[in-house]
Amino acid sequence: MLVEPVAARRLRYAARAAGVGLVSVALFALATWLLLDSSACRSAQDYGCLGFAVLWAYTVPFLDFFFSWTALRIVKVRPAWLTALLGVGTGWYVAWSTRMTGWVSGGTLYVQLAVYVAVFALAAWFTQSTRPLWPRAVVALALVLLMPLGSVAAARSSQEDELAAARVALLGPNLPAGYHLNGVGTTGSAVGSDPTFYYRLTPDSLRNGANTMDELHQEIHVIVGPLQPGFAPPAHCVAVTNVYPVPSHPCSEAAPGVWRWSNYQYVEYFTRVGSTVAVVQADTPPVNDAVLREIAATMRVRTPSYFSRR
Repeated sequence: MLVEPVAARRLRYAARAAGVGLVSVALFALATWLLLDSSACRSAQDYGCLGFAVLWAYTVPFLDFFFSWTALRIVKVRPAWLTALLGVGTGWYVAWSTRMTGWVSGGTLYVQLAVYVAVFALAAWFTQSTRPLWPRAVVALALVLLMPLGSVAAARSSQEDELAAARVALLGPNLPAGYHLNGVGTTGSAVGSDPTFYYRLTPDSLRNGANTMDELHQEIHVIVGPLQPGFAPPAHCVAVTNVYPVPSHPCSEAAPGVWRWSNYQYVEYFTRVGSTVAVVQADTPPVNDAVLREIAATMRVRTPSYFSRR
């Protein structure tokens, strides 16, 4: 009976693992699109769809691990659990870092896909050895557990660089008394999507973050994006949208260059500064409408340090 060389077995396992990585990322990307694009999610009131999206984002890595583990066992890649743990843990971290640190200027979505697949192949290669399994398992587990710490450090160190490289003006208000900036970030690095800049104004009483729906409703959300052709207040006031067309509702002028739209408690203020529009979103109550108007009226172009130092 011929014994397969170790190098040949590693290559075979790496190729199979890369296929599993490709299938898993495609499967969960499709599932995410179907769930978040569903009519139930898109028509959810208040933060219903946002809350679901956050919950789904935290659930996907665990589901991906169990799916990859099962798939690797089916294609006879061993040890399947260790390859899945290392592939999913490292793959998600590296893909996230690619987006957050701006290692590439365009086509980030495709780079993330290629990196994720490559990590799965390397995980299968790494786990193949004639040495005892437990040292490799300890190393893999340590790497996966250290990923969140590395993520926090990378996010803090790269935030100002990310803001400086943003392709949209950094509009910020005169910070109202009793509020602090939170959740600052940018999006739109993927091909075909417009750049946006976002953050939250959180009450100082929620220094530890909003954990309940009532606390979420106390936060003010701000989205900043490039001026779109359909934004023509007061008749058409959809300023920053995703790739899906939505009805363009009318709004009323609240101050020079500031417009207001409401749907029961949900309120949006729009401010145009040059070729950029800021959208201030909140529920009134609990947020005071006068505070929202003040935020919208004091929007100015700020430096990255304005957002990163707070």
